[in-house]
Amino acid sequence: MVNLAALGRHGLMVGTGAALTLSALGVPAAWPFVGKMYVHQYDPQAFFDAATTWSSVHDDVVAARLDVEALVAGVAATSWRSEDGRAFQRRMDAYLADLRCIELRALVTALTLFTAGAALAAMVLFQFLVAAAMAAVALWTLTAAVTPLSLASARLLAMQCLIKLFEGYQAVESMLDALLHGCAAALTAAVAADLGVRTVRGDRDGLNDLAAATFAQGPMLVWGTADRIERDLTAHGLSGRFPSSGPWSGGRAGAALPPGLPQAAGGKAVNDLMTGGQTLTGRLTPEQNADGSYLFPWE
Repeated sequence: MVNLAALGRHGLMVGTGAALTLSALGVPAAWPFVGKMYVHQYDPQAFFDAATTWSSVHDDVVAARLDVEALVAGVAATSWRSEDGRAFQRRMDAYLADLRCIELRALVTALTLFTAGAALAAMVLFQFLVAAAMAAVALWTLTAAVTPLSLASARLLAMQCLIKLFEGYQAVESMLDALLHGCAAALTAAVAADLGVRTVRGDRDGLNDLAAATFAQGPMLVWGTADRIERDLTAHGLSGRFPSSGPWSGGRAGAALPPGLPQAAGGKAVNDLMTGGQTLTGRLTPEQNADGSYLFPWE
């Protein structure tokens, strides 16, 4: 089975080598690819594994619900028509409704995770093909650099090819971003619907569980935010320019970074790839407890 995370790293290394070669030949148009390739380093297998786990949860809950329905049907067959019997039936109906909500949420979560994993896997494969195309352009430009005239012609054609390739890359990147936002919206809607149904019934345990779970994941949420900030800043450093948009843009948006910063970002990116994590935040990953929560620094 193809290791997609490793393929993503290989794609980044191939793309970086091609960008360096083309820059040395006077074609800087390949360099914007590097920062984006650095950002799009994924491990889709983690999403597939999580989708399989949630699919198993769905199957287990379905089996449990069918068993409970069979038991309830057996009790009903005895014509238990007293007030206690009706109270039992109401309680079982509410319990079965809860199981159906869990089924639906587990199914939506499994499908969403599988969809996100498939999208990330496709992006990794696409990015590797883009890196291979960049390498082909670099090799062709290097081969064509026989005379100053042929080199100038090769530079012009390489620039045109890379501009078109980058436009296509950005289009695919936009589609991936829209799909992942849609996946996040689906998960949010599933949780909100489940909590809404429970709250309408007067059951606030779901809200309390959500608050407790969010607090238990607090260290990971803070760490994940810091890790992403470090990643984005590194990607901007690789681009060689100040961000032109987003939270990091400012009065110098689009201007060239001071000398040395792109090189430092490149060295850091190499270390990130070799260690499998961000240079700074990668060493501060919160420790996870057996119940899935994370330790706070003071614990």
